[in-house]
Amino acid sequence: MTAAHLESKRVKTFRLGIAKKIPKFPNDKATLQGLETSSLASLLIHYNNWAIRYVSPRPRTVSIEATASGDPRWSTFANKIAAFLDKVRIGENLTPHLSLEPHTRGYTPASAQKKPDVDRWADKDFLLNVMGYHHFHLGQQVHPNGFAARTDDLIFARVSRDHFSVIAIFDHSVFKRSEDPTAAMTKERERLWSVFDRHSSRGMTPGSVYIPSMITTSGHSMHVVRMADDYARVVREIDPMLDDVKFVKGLYDPAGLPCPKTPKLKWHLNYLDLGLLDTASNTLFVLRYGPN
Repeated sequence: MTAAHLESKRVKTFRLGIAKKIPKFPNDKATLQGLETSSLASLLIHYNNWAIRYVSPRPRTVSIEATASGDPRWSTFANKIAAFLDKVRIGENLTPHLSLEPHTRGYTPASAQKKPDVDRWADKDFLLNVMGYHHFHLGQQVHPNGFAARTDDLIFARVSRDHFSVIAIFDHSVFKRSEDPTAAMTKERERLWSVFDRHSSRGMTPGSVYIPSMITTSGHSMHVVRMADDYARVVREIDPMLDDVKFVKGLYDPAGLPCPKTPKLKWHLNYLDLGLLDTASNTLFVLRYGPN
């Protein structure tokens, strides 16, 4: 799908900005041009797939599952865990504790090729897409490059906008997967699936059928795809009204803010929040809130 349809200068700037922002591999002109010729909806799928791997900084309540606190490592790493969860509660930026991969591996055209040996997961977080779990390193020392010290043992958590639910502790063997479906899983990976199944089916009667997550054939989560479609629809419907002074003033009035004489609105993504940023007043009107 191409971006050949008529679009305003605002939307074009927004679309090309997204194409530039997503970390690409290979990071070359051809990959960038491939993204730049994508429709806004298609481009937002790639952006959302990448940006969902981060966690927006905001205060969150914390709950701890027995599958985490009952692990012997919970007491072993008690001080590191407590320090990390304090950061969660006060809303400190957790990016230093996340994986390094999203910083350089946000999108690759190779994952979309129609060949039998294509790795659909090369630019995706398999466990996040399938299970909804982020994972965090527990190192408290933040290096000059902005990353916390890497640790073999990791906290897995389900993160929403307001809540941080600690699911369990796993070491890095939990990420090892074989292309051979008959190969045995690592003990940590087997335990992860057991924990996930237990949490996903909680409260259901025995024998119930459930679908914990839906993944498209491209490897993207259905939630990411639907969110991209919704965001593109919002831009498509709202953008033509942004040259109407009455409409723009209507953005400011409910917020109780004075409208600048010359508003300068631009489409903006803050993590996964979609909104309109008025650079004249440095005001962001959020039209869609992201999942975390």
